[in-house]
Amino acid sequence: MDIQEKQREVLVRMLRPDGEDGSLTWKVLVFDDRCMKVLAALFHVQQLQKHGVTVMMKLNDKRERIEDTPAFYLVEPSKKNISRIAKDCKLNLYDSIHLNFSSRLSRPLLQQLAKETIQTGAHTRISRVLDQYCDFICMSKRLVSLGMARSFVKLTRPSSEQALMSYVDRIVDGLFSIIVTLKQIPIIRCSPGNAAALAARRLHSKLREHLMSRNNLFSGGVSSYKRPLLILLDRNMDLSVPLHHPWTYQALVHDIYGIQSNKVIVPVEKTTKSYNLSSDDEFWLEHQGSAFPQVAEGVQKYLNEYNEKATQLKREGVELSDLKNAVNSMPELMKKKQMIDAHTNIATALLKQLKDRMWDRYFELEEELINNMPPTKQDMLSQIKPDSKGTPSDKLRLYLIYSLTHTVDPEDAKEMESILQGYANASSESEYPALKLSCLKFLRTYKMEQKFTSKIKESKTSKNKADNRSLFNIISDTVGARGKKLLQGVRNLVPTDKSLPTTKLVERLMENTESKSTKRFLYFDPKLLKVEGPISGSMRIKDQFYDGFVFVMGGGNFVEHQNLQDYAKRATTPQATVNIAYGSTEILSGQEFLTQLNILGDPPTGGDVDVDLD
Repeated sequence: MDIQEKQREVLVRMLRPDGEDGSLTWKVLVFDDRCMKVLAALFHVQQLQKHGVTVMMKLNDKRERIEDTPAFYLVEPSKKNISRIAKDCKLNLYDSIHLNFSSRLSRPLLQQLAKETIQTGAHTRISRVLDQYCDFICMSKRLVSLGMARSFVKLTRPSSEQALMSYVDRIVDGLFSIIVTLKQIPIIRCSPGNAAALAARRLHSKLREHLMSRNNLFSGGVSSYKRPLLILLDRNMDLSVPLHHPWTYQALVHDIYGIQSNKVIVPVEKTTKSYNLSSDDEFWLEHQGSAFPQVAEGVQKYLNEYNEKATQLKREGVELSDLKNAVNSMPELMKKKQMIDAHTNIATALLKQLKDRMWDRYFELEEELINNMPPTKQDMLSQIKPDSKGTPSDKLRLYLIYSLTHTVDPEDAKEMESILQGYANASSESEYPALKLSCLKFLRTYKMEQKFTSKIKESKTSKNKADNRSLFNIISDTVGARGKKLLQGVRNLVPTDKSLPTTKLVERLMENTESKSTKRFLYFDPKLLKVEGPISGSMRIKDQFYDGFVFVMGGGNFVEHQNLQDYAKRATTPQATVNIAYGSTEILSGQEFLTQLNILGDPPTGGDVDVDLD
């Protein structure tokens, strides 16, 4: 299940109308802000040039006329974009225009386009109008985001029922685009009584209605063999993992420096550098899910391989055939050197942050909390006190996870929150800005209402507790048992395999066996056209699922994504491969999710948080 490659194929076909060799025709590519993010996650400039794209411009930028070159537009269907396109036609900027919309162009918008272009006689410049159903951002093969900012806030506290319905419909449209791209009708599972259930019902209805139409997008191209399972989850089921300090490479890069359109900017000496983290980066593909110590070892391994090949090229007395091979291998060798330099710089920048903030200790304590092995009160106090390393936000995230995963004694909570309050009262001369603590208000309300998480957590036997008390395999023989001593070197920590709450739930749903945690989950099959709602009993598919797509409404994260990939590897056998894709309304870092919790804890005066649907 390579969603990224399938979306790339859709857009390559867009640039090659009628199956032409795209590289033989020069093109102008025009896009809006939304579609620029979609394209940036799929193509480098050089890759677009191979398909004949010689000029790339944003829709709302000032543009001059370009003669004898067709223009390909990729934009969202909106009134504003339609008006701008009509204006371009009127100004005769391009001889021919191929209009491509990221999602379905509604009839009212189509009528607007016709009216505004016919009035000026510019409609003849439009060669074709197509819906591409590509309104989602593929961050990797099995990681998708709808790019809907502040989604947890908007789903948790919408300004009105109508605003909630409109927002959910946008999510459904994004999911529909993904399904169209994959060309497979999934079985849909969701928990009842939340936004995920609302989205599941509306998506089920949308797919049924579409399948009943004569010329639907799945006609003749849908496989009934091994249908995938779409699992819709609500972020409210687990708030602890989004706050977690991660330990794998991709999650660390995003949490500390932020990944935008598969690019990251990191400090290098006295300046900053931007690096692409794309599907053609061999090291990134191999190590994005690796623990940080393994990344450091990986950099050294790649560097040794490069030095060995470089040494071979420098040696004297080589045969002519060897010399030709050496010349031919130089571009590849230089590309590898650039890749090694990039990840050396990224890893070096990460290492400084990990040491300065004692990141490994936060990770260790949070892993214990999430896996139901709580540290002592003294462990917590020593980590959040002012003289311990880490930012105030690091300490608040740790405390929130502590409070979310365990029943905290009121006196202990008061003592710890008093320490955190000191960071909130920080003066302007403090190293860090004043810490916002309004998230604590939201947390108290959430804990009273939240019961679902406790139902899916498995109790641990005394044997498991004895075997798994330590969260790490210690590489150094001199370290010995963990005890209470904090490990000084981050290179000594390798996390053990453990399934997070979301993964445990997904495992049971993929196995398709009923359990306490899954029996409440609704089951929809859009291909049963005569059935309008959820089904049960003999109408359900009985076999195990091997392809799954987990979608979290309200914000996802790299930690859950990687945990699901680890599960898929464990579940794969010589007879059958398990594939799990992961998506969300947005992919968040711990700090970004904390910001949304603070918004919910301290809403604007006068009522509910406003929902901006622009």
